[in-house]
Amino acid sequence: MASGRPPTSVDVARAAGTSQATVSRALNGGRVAAATRDRILAISRELGYTPNAAARSMVTSRTGLVGVVVSDLTNPFYPEFLDEIAACLGARRQHMVLQNAGDSVELLLQQRVDGIVFTAAVEGSAAVADLVARRFPVVLANRVVDAACDTVEGDHPAGAAAVVDHLAGLGHRRIAVLAGLPGASTSARRLAGIRSRLSSLGLPVADVVETGFDYARAVAAATSLLTGSSPPTAIVGLNDQVAFAALNAAAALGVAVPAQLSVAGFDDVRQASWPTIGLTTVRQPQAAMAARSVALLNERIDDPALPPRHEVLPAELVVRTTTGPA
Repeated sequence: MASGRPPTSVDVARAAGTSQATVSRALNGGRVAAATRDRILAISRELGYTPNAAARSMVTSRTGLVGVVVSDLTNPFYPEFLDEIAACLGARRQHMVLQNAGDSVELLLQQRVDGIVFTAAVEGSAAVADLVARRFPVVLANRVVDAACDTVEGDHPAGAAAVVDHLAGLGHRRIAVLAGLPGASTSARRLAGIRSRLSSLGLPVADVVETGFDYARAVAAATSLLTGSSPPTAIVGLNDQVAFAALNAAAALGVAVPAQLSVAGFDDVRQASWPTIGLTTVRQPQAAMAARSVALLNERIDDPALPPRHEVLPAELVVRTTTGPA
């Protein structure tokens, strides 16, 4: 500004020919016509106006911060999912505060987050139950627990059925499963879906080995299965990371994929589509899950009295080169 003082929202409003309230709504994600919002944002940049977060928090009782709890960043699904969540939050001028699932959520509450998205909650989670009891805004993304809160997940049973149908159609009758983390709804629902579909087709129940979604444990489990007296002709990993482990175990043993062994996974992380991998997998609707999770959280922040919502988004089997005839 010519006077040397920093610009204010009043200056932006005067330059834009709007009220200060309209400027506030435009800069804080409120309802404003798109053309008006664009004009206000452009003038704000031109004047060098930066909203005062502390002052805005005092007025709106919100900080614009959203906690996101994640468990295993070595699993490529989570960095990709976090990118989608961050983009959805950014579109609403909100900011992500990341926390490991092993840490206390009180650390997030001390930073005055407006709500929390859990991407890694397991059954019996005390943290989720406590927040729900306190009516603190919570959404579970890609997970479901026994607490009465908003949840968004992919259609795991349908994805599991599609995998079984695909493998059975290729003639596979000995199908093993590398299961995941006890208490994780993703693992439980996918495994239940596989067992249900095998039963409906009159096929024997698959060999199931628990891996905890851990790569090293999955390699050991796949190695044990493939060197047993009756090795499977197909292995399904309940996420892509353990499916990759099965591929590497097969390669180390000289078992050709897909000529001697078919391998499939769940999630469809980016590496799954790499030509050197070409993993057949069930695609998780990451972008849609992120968008709905952020939308539900903001609706919950606006109205804590809303009834719990549970949304299931479609999953899709993507057939690549790691599956073939038995």
